[in-house]
This record gives sequence, structure tokens and C-alpha cells, in this order.
Amino acid sequence: MSIAMSRVSLLKVGVVVIATLFSLLFAEFVVRMTTVYPNTLASNRVYDEDVGFHASSKIPEIDEKGYRNPPGTGHEIIAVGDSQTFGNNVRADGAWPAVLGRMIDKQVYNYGLGGYGLLSYHAILKRRRDPDTKSAIVALYPANDFELFYASDADCLILDHPNAFWKAEREKLDLEWPAYPVGCLHNDYDAQSGLYDRLKDRIALLALFHDGFVNIAEFFGRQQRVKFPSWSNPGELLTFPDGIEPVSRLRIENHDRSVDMQVPEVAAMWRNLPRFLSSWKAMSSDGLNVGIVVLPSRERVIYEYFARQGRLGELDPEFVAVVRKQVELEAEMRTVLENSGLPFVFALEDVHVAHLYGRQHDIPIYPPRDDGHPLALGYAAYASAARRLVNKMGLQ
Repeated sequence: MSIAMSRVSLLKVGVVVIATLFSLLFAEFVVRMTTVYPNTLASNRVYDEDVGFHASSKIPEIDEKGYRNPPGTGHEIIAVGDSQTFGNNVRADGAWPAVLGRMIDKQVYNYGLGGYGLLSYHAILKRRRDPDTKSAIVALYPANDFELFYASDADCLILDHPNAFWKAEREKLDLEWPAYPVGCLHNDYDAQSGLYDRLKDRIALLALFHDGFVNIAEFFGRQQRVKFPSWSNPGELLTFPDGIEPVSRLRIENHDRSVDMQVPEVAAMWRNLPRFLSSWKAMSSDGLNVGIVVLPSRERVIYEYFARQGRLGELDPEFVAVVRKQVELEAEMRTVLENSGLPFVFALEDVHVAHLYGRQHDIPIYPPRDDGHPLALGYAAYASAARRLVNKMGLQ
């Protein structure tokens, strides 16, 4: 009797286990078919030997070419950049190219994508623009455009695997071709990840639940921060007066490295900049008018806010020293841009004005969490700067 009962119990357990596994497999299949999960570099990026990669068209708002545009968007004016142009934190119609399009009553095709850098920008202008493209606005983000590992990993992929086009461009423009000592982020992500992160990147259900818990934690974190404005971990976050949200030390350190000309690959990409600008200027003979808008980092906006009030002494000295490097790089970049003959604008003034407006009207310009990408008000400021550039370019 007991043996028979044991067999029945084991059979029931077996049925439950098999049913559970089947349910999980079915749920995994459904999540993969109906969402972007697992939401990883590998799953959302399609390798492209010219530009490094483009986005997968299975992602919402991504068109058949792998970029963030509504169907049928015209290509007469294109915007080229990284995630600051893609429009992280807002819908596609909130990204600055779309906002600019409404400002000037013309369609602007968005070629922005996170992970892009100088090489990707150049390849888009040379290899991806449509025959009817007449004008291009390139958004430079000096806080990480010269960095190859944690930010501009598309450039790193191009450097690691140059195709015939890039071999010819390297020789034609006399480009420096730096090598990052530990390889590309896109290739080395697993080597830096723990077991949980590896599983999360391969199991859609786990990734979905993880993001859900993160969103819940962020929500309660925001409530906590509203009640206790100084709430933060001093070991990880830099805090500021006047209720300005903290910024992570890691972000500051990464951007510090990205503008440090003592770093060989950063210095090499900086020296490549005028060569690219010269090539973009020469494109006018092919009917392409190129202009440059330079976008500020979040910490640069914070620095400007206190600098104009003569209050830098209230800030962390390390923070001030690091951001001062960005200020110095801006001055050098201005000289390089002036020498290039290309029309250009710096968006810092537009973002500073928007920051002040947001503080007066309780409209945040950046998310409460540590994130270098702005919210709608910040992207509108980018578009305002781009509109000034459009006027310089004679497009309106």
C-alpha cells in the first residue's frame, strides 16, 4: 500500500514538474515573440560592418532600416548621433530630431543610436544617407564620443573588424586606428558579468521580471527621495545643493576618462576629429550640407548652473576638477570647429535656460535616477539649439 502511494505521489510530483517546465517554456516563447526581451545588446542590435550595428526592427518605434522613425519619414534632413539623439527616456516624437522637425515644419530622419561614435557618424554620412538627403546635423557629445569601450562600442567594433570601406577611409583620411587593450564592450560583456547577469541576458522571463522589480524599486526610491531630499549613498553618489538630483561617481569617472587626452585611444580619436570634419565639409561638393551641434553632459549642466552664480566652491572639488576638463575640451573643440569651416552651435546655453525654466516651474530636465539622458524639456532644448544651427545652415 505504502509503495503504491509513494509511486502515486512521485507521479503527481513528476506531472507537476513537467507541467511547470512546459508552462515556463511556453511563457518564455510568448515573451520572446511579443516583446523585445531578453533586452540585451545582442538581441537588440544587428551587426553592420559599416556602422558597427543598427537596432533590430522588432523593437517598437524602430523602422525597417534599424532606426527610430515613423514609417515614411523623409530623408531630406537627417540627424546623426548617439543615444542623446536616439532619445532615451522619451518616446520617438520626443527625441530632438522629431521636435526640431515640428519646429521647422520639415521631416528630420533620426539616425541616432546608443553606442555610436565618430566612426559610426562618418559611415552614416558616407554609406547610409539616401540620395535625396540634402542636409545632415551631426550631434557631438564630447563627454563620451571619443571613448571606445563603455560608450562608443560601435566604433570599437569597426576598429576591430574594418571592412573594405573602412580600410579605404583609413588610408584616404590618414586616420589613427587605436586598439582598446581589453576589447569591445559588445564582445566582452559576458566576461564582465556574473552568473545572474548572464542568465538574465538569455532568459526573457527573468529579464522581464528583473526590469519590473527595478521599476518598482525606482518608484519607491523616488518617493523616499521626495521625503528625504538628501537620501543617497555618499559612497556612490555626488550630492548637490538646491535640491539638484545626485549624479553617480562612476558616471563622473567614466566621463573623466573619456576626455582625458592621456588615454591613448581617446587622444587618437580626438586627433581624428578634424580629419572627419574636413571630409564632412568636402561633402558639400556632393550636395550634402553638414552642420554640428555640440551637446552638454548632465554634470556639465550642473556645473554651469553653479558657475554662473559663483558657487563652485560649494561643490565637491573632485567633481569641479573633472568637469573643468570638459569645459577645456569645449574650448578646444570650438577652435577645431571654427577651423573646419562647418556651421556649428553649442547647446549648453539652450539647456541651461531650460534648466532654469524647469526649476522655476517644477519641470524636471533630467530623471530623478542617475541617467545622463534628459527628459522632454532637455530634448526640447537640444532641438532649440539645432534650430539655431538650421538657421546658420540656411535651411529656413
